[in-house]
Amino acid sequence: MTHDLETSIPMDRPPVELVEEIPSPEAAARKAFVAGAVSAGVVCAVIGTVVGFVLGVQSSLPRRPAQEDRSP
Repeated sequence: MTHDLETSIPMDRPPVELVEEIPSPEAAARKAFVAGAVSAGVVCAVIGTVVGFVLGVQSSLPRRPAQEDRSP
């Protein structure tokens, strides 16, 4: 038995696309603000760690004695 099935869209209902959420300008701005704040915080933490490390290494190195000005 062979059946011919027609796959047609009924004309009384238009096709619908499903989306999870309609983005709003406020939501996009909020996401951009949070992303910027997090990335700025990470950058500041890395820079602070590097500067602290460099200053700590510099302070732990032995200092050279100052050369005195010896005038004859």
